Formats: sequence, structure tokens, C-alpha cells
Amino acid sequence: MPGSWRMMRRSRMLAVVAALFWIAPVVFAAETDTDAGGPPRSSAPLDVTAARLEYRQDQEVYEAEGSVVVRYGAITLTADRVTIHMLPGILTASGHVHLTDPQTDLTAERLELNVNTEAGVVIHGRLIASSTNSYVTGRLFQRFSESHYRVKEGSFTNCDAQEGEVPAWRLKFEDLDARIGDTLSFSRGWFCVNDVPLIPVPGFTYPLTRRKTGLLIPVVSYDNRFGFHAQASFYWAINPSQDLTIAPKYYSNLGYGSDFDYRYVLNRQSRGQWHVGYLQQTELPNVAGVSQTEDVKRARATITGSHTQMFTDTLLLRANVGIVTDPNYFQQLSNSGTLRASPSNESNLLATQRLPYGNLYLLGRYLQPLQAGGRDTFQRLPEAGYNLPEVSLFNSPLLFGAEGNFVNFYREQGFTLNRVDVAPGIATDVIDFGHVVGVRPQAKFREVYYSRGARTAASQHRETFWIGVDAMSKLTRRYGLEGGGSLLHTIEPTVTYEYVPATDQSNLTLIDQVDDLPRKNLLTYAFRSRVLEQSNARSFNWLDLTVAQSYHVGGVQTLARDFTPGVDPFLGSVTQPIQPRTVPIQGRKFSDIWVRAVIGNNMPHVVRSQLDAAGFDRAAGLLGAGERPPINRYLIVDAFVDPYQGTVSQVNTDFRLQEESNWYLEVGQRYSRSGPRVRRGDIWNPISFNEVYAPTGEILFLTASGAFRTPWGWTIGAKGYYDVKQRKSPEYDVVALYQNPCKCWSVGFYYVQFPDRQQFNFMLSLTGLGWTENTGTAVMRSILSPLLWGEKGLPWYVPWGQYGRTDRTSAAEGVATESR
Repeated sequence: MPGSWRMMRRSRMLAVVAALFWIAPVVFAAETDTDAGGPPRSSAPLDVTAARLEYRQDQEVYEAEGSVVVRYGAITLTADRVTIHMLPGILTASGHVHLTDPQTDLTAERLELNVNTEAGVVIHGRLIASSTNSYVTGRLFQRFSESHYRVKEGSFTNCDAQEGEVPAWRLKFEDLDARIGDTLSFSRGWFCVNDVPLIPVPGFTYPLTRRKTGLLIPVVSYDNRFGFHAQASFYWAINPSQDLTIAPKYYSNLGYGSDFDYRYVLNRQSRGQWHVGYLQQTELPNVAGVSQTEDVKRARATITGSHTQMFTDTLLLRANVGIVTDPNYFQQLSNSGTLRASPSNESNLLATQRLPYGNLYLLGRYLQPLQAGGRDTFQRLPEAGYNLPEVSLFNSPLLFGAEGNFVNFYREQGFTLNRVDVAPGIATDVIDFGHVVGVRPQAKFREVYYSRGARTAASQHRETFWIGVDAMSKLTRRYGLEGGGSLLHTIEPTVTYEYVPATDQSNLTLIDQVDDLPRKNLLTYAFRSRVLEQSNARSFNWLDLTVAQSYHVGGVQTLARDFTPGVDPFLGSVTQPIQPRTVPIQGRKFSDIWVRAVIGNNMPHVVRSQLDAAGFDRAAGLLGAGERPPINRYLIVDAFVDPYQGTVSQVNTDFRLQEESNWYLEVGQRYSRSGPRVRRGDIWNPISFNEVYAPTGEILFLTASGAFRTPWGWTIGAKGYYDVKQRKSPEYDVVALYQNPCKCWSVGFYYVQFPDRQQFNFMLSLTGLGWTENTGTAVMRSILSPLLWGEKGLPWYVPWGQYGRTDRTSAAEGVATESR
């Protein structure tokens, strides 16, 4: 009978110990049953070993001494001595007390528990919470309730310092109050580096949950044009599926304002995120292109956001908004080269309804002119259409497809018009000839109606058709390799003939490619060859080569459209051409030869949108989880060769090489000689070269980026652009990041050079506590992320959290996955 009571009490003891040290006691609760002649017995497996095990029945005391080991499921408790007083319910463990489980690791000199009240005391304890990589030490641990603890005279850190080692940083305190699942607060503390007290911290609160309302680390920087910059942030976790970040900001030479970031996941079908950046300008920006006649004191703002709503499995609504208060906002204030060069800001609303045959869509799109366009720019408000993919007619080889849409082209200045476009088509399945050559004839008919013409208010219409015939073949051979892999070689020659009759479009408003349908009597022949190595572990593209050229069967092109910026069109304005100006050219039967070669793997990277980069880094998390981007190594050459002169008319090259997470290099080049530009494809066929654009000047542009690790903890990278013809660089960036050996802290520096200004700053990260964030964060992340993916302690948001990527992932329905 004493043995039965011993098992029951020890089961209960372990459950209480687990609960004390932040482990859910329900995980370790044991079912019991009852014998008629004895106490309850635990049915859970329990393994207790000791050099000496004794039960004093007169005192109802259990004693275990000498290398005591208690195993219960995934929990292991070891100590030199363990004593259980049955009547008061007091458990005492002393001498090298060590409690471990999959999530925590506790060491102490002495442990006392009241089994009945579950209150306890730990003397000279050290707790490691592996889920957050947190280390808490204290002279005295006290437990008041299931989730309330107090620690006296201790420290807190997220550094991986071994016992006896001094962590790189830690917070020392006199009194700490921990409410599990809520916060960890302490008073009368110091922030210490290598145990040297540097900064007094009268009070500090640290969230033990993944999302907690509170202040984020402030940002301080300097810009040689905008002056001193300071920004503080307040993060509000509204509820598990919504949060809001408010970040007031100040520029000594520009003005003041605030950023607002709101994110929400209302349910599985509805989510979105919105950013508002407001600036009350008090001084004119000291940058190029600012007129001294502009208003000095004015309010400037940008609004970006997106919303996705899935009403049913087939009905989807997406909204994207991009608005600024003035067209020079990004050009004057942004540190993003992409935003500074944007010709326009787009806002759109798209609803799609999938049908058993095809799909319907409703689109509204508004382009806010920035570097191009004006009040006379046509807007699609709205566009409605229907697309039917090819379906078999009455189970025959004939395939029928159609597309059609209605567009209301609206603009603030100038005439508006409506357009209806209907384009049914008919084709056949591929007709095989001896299983060597396949032929596929196609035909499309296009009817376009306009509510008015380019010159008159009378309605216009145009009827045309397209006839095409594809002849294709595919030769494949597989070669075996040592080790079980194989080499697959594929050759695919194709020949396509297309015919479109000439139509009069002199009185049509040419807005997009639906309106511009030139005569086409063209033969295009192409050749594609691929060499692909395949194995169970990987695949590698040794060569993907495409060569194509077009031949004009009928007459040649004699006029070329001129889209040179600043050139007045034949009809319309520079900001909205209605019919572009044309220039005479000497047409040729044979087009330039298109050559595209890809060596290596160039899988696309999954990157965050400009919306995220512009305003959402400040918040505490991001929708979704991150997957490791591919480590690409490739050489891409895309060129046009003039067959008449035997020279290259255009050539673009991209080269990328990366050695695991040690270094990478990317080099790019863009060249076009002076003369006509080949138009790539049209609405009928994406691989055809039916016409050229008007001659333009020579272009030669270089790009380069790369990064490397050093043995001393530094990762250094740079990115640059250089216009060879203009002999100037529109932008170059230099970044450097230092991570200490255990990666519990990091510090980064960046320098950005634009033609009209420079900017430099630093950023700091304390793993688990948060990081500073500024305008250079996106620059550093884009350059260094290929080498630092999955690491902990980075000074920017990562989907896997500040503690690094692990094999264990969890699905969360809430907005955030990490706290700042």
C-alpha cells in the first residue's frame, strides 16, 4: 500500500513542478483508478531511481537520496535529495536541482513546494525558456498563483551565455514580477553590456505574449538634406486579429507628422493592411527640383493599402490603393529609388466571379500621374468583361473561346468615351502528322465599338480578324548519369504564320493595344533547346536557349510610331497621346534575331510588395510565413542581332552567383544602340516581331550588387547603378551589419547616395526586445537578406521571428506572429 501512495504523490508532485515553471499542468495530469482495498493508483508511466529510497511511515515522509532521477513523460527532474512531507504537502529538492522538458530548463540550489496550495520557492535559480530564448536568474523565486511569480535580485537576457559566462548584454533588477501569458516587469534595474552597468532603467515591461500593446524602440537618424530625424512608435494590439501602430515623427529641416499602420484579419475570407504617412511641412525640402515659389507650409501625405475579400469560393474582391497629395511627393521625400522613378500611382478595385465556363470581372483603375501623365490621362472607370477559355464544341476537335469587355474611359480634362470589344475565336487541337510534326490552325474575329472618334463626336467601329497556323515539333532524349541522375535534352522548333488585314484607324483613339492593330502578314520561326539535369535531390538548368525571327511575307513597315518623352503627338497631348507622331523609316523584310539564353536556375524570389516595404515594417508581424528564397546561380543573356549588319542592336545580361550564405554577386547590363527599337509581341502573339518603334539614342546602363560575410561577424554589402552615357550614378547604397557570436545583438550601418542628397544612419537589435527601424531598413534588408535568411537577431522584421528559423512552424489565425 505505501508503494501505491508513493506513485500517486510523485505524479502529483511532477505536475505541480511542471506548472510552477511555465508548463501547462494539464499536459502531465494522470488518470487514476481505485482499488477496493487501497488508495488511488496512477496509470501514467513513472520512473524514479535513487541510490537510497526510504519511506518513514510514522511521519509519512518519503526520502530519496543520491543521484535522484525522476522521469515522467518528456520531463526529467534530477537532484541530490528529494523529501516529501505527506501531511503538510511539502516537497523539498536540494543539491544540483535540475528540471528539464522540451521547452524549459531550470537549475537551482534548492526547491520547496506546497503540494496543496501549489505555492513554491526556488533558491538561487536559473531558468531558460527555449521558446523565447530567455534566461532569468534570481536569488529567490516566489510563486503566488498559477500564473504569478516574483524574482528577487536577478537578471534577464536573451543571450546564449553558458553557465559561468558573462552575457553580452542583460538587464539586472532588484525586483521582477512575471505574469505568465502577459508581461514581465521589473523595477530598479540597469542595462549592462559585458556586465558593466551603462543605462539605468527605473522600470521596464517585456511582453511574454507574441503580441502586446506598448511602445516600440524609437528611431534617431540624420539626413544631410532633411536634418535631424526622430520617430517614436506606439503599437496597439486591438484584439487577436487587429493591430494599429502610431508613429509620430520629426525632421528638423522639413517638418513633423506621423505614420499610421492598421492591419486586420477579420476571418479566413477577409484581411487587409493600410498605411497613412502624414507630414506637416514647415520648410521647403532641400532637394533638386523644388521651386522656391512652392508653398512652404503645407500638409503632405501618402495612403497605401490593400483589402482582400473572398465572398464565396468563386467570388473574390481585391482593392489596392496608392495615393499621394502631390505628384512630387516621392521624388522629393522618398529614399526608395523605385518610388522616385515611378511614373504613376495606381489604385484599383477588382471583382472576379468564376463560372462553370469562363469568368466575369469588374475592374476600376485610377492612375495618379507622378512623373508621367496629367489631368487628361484616361482612367478605366469602370471596366467589365468576360473571358471564356477554349472549350470543345459538341465534343468535337473544334475549340471555341471568347473574350469581351466594356470600358468607360474617363478623364478630368478632355473628352471621354466608351469602348466595347468582342473577340470570339476558334481553333483545333494539335493535329499530328506521324507523331513528329503537329499543326494547329486558329482564327479570331474582333469587333470594336467606340462611342466617339479621335477627331469627331460620331461613333466609330472596326472589324478585323486574325488567322494563325502553328507548326511545331518536339524531340527529346534522356541520358543516364552516374549516381542515378539523368540529363534531359529537348529541342522544340516552331513555325507560325499570322495574317491580319489592314484597317483604317486614323479616326480612332489609340489608348492601348486593342486600339492599335496594324497590318500583319508575318512568318515567325523559333527554335528552343533545353538541357536539364535531374535527380531525386535537385534539378539544374544547364541551358535554355531560344532563337526567333520574323519575316514579312507582304510589304514592309514604312512608318514608325514615336513615343520619345516630350515629343508632341499627332493628336492629343504629351501627357496623353491619342494618336502618336510617326516618322518614316526604311523597312526590312527580316526582323532582328531574338536570342535568349539562360544558364543556371533563376527561380523567382518571393518578395514583399512595395506596400509592405513602405509602411508595414513598423508593426509587430506580417500575414503569412516565409519560405527560404532559392539560392540562384545563373547567367541570362537577352539580345537582338541585326542580320543585315551582323551587329547587336540590343543586349541585356544578368549574372548572379552565390556561395551558400557566405557571399553573392549580381551584375547586370542594359544596352541599346541608337536606332529603331523592336516591338516584342502584340495582342495576337507574344513572340512575334511585326514592327519597330521610332529611332532613339544609345542607352548603356550598368547595375551591380553583392554582399559577403567576414570571419569577424560583419556582413557587408552594396548596390549601385551607373549610367555610362550620362556618366553619373542615380543611386548607390552601402550597408554593413555586425552580429555578435551568439547573435543576441546586432548593429547595422547604411549609406545611401542620390544625385541630390545623401543619408546615413545606424540600427540596433537586441534579440527578443526589439530593434530600431528607419528609412535604411528596407535597403539593408534587400541587400543582405540572401545571406542572412533564417537567422535570429536581425534589425528588421522576419516572418519566423527574432529567434531565427526553426523546423517547427505554427499556424496562427491572428494578425501578428511576433512582438516587438
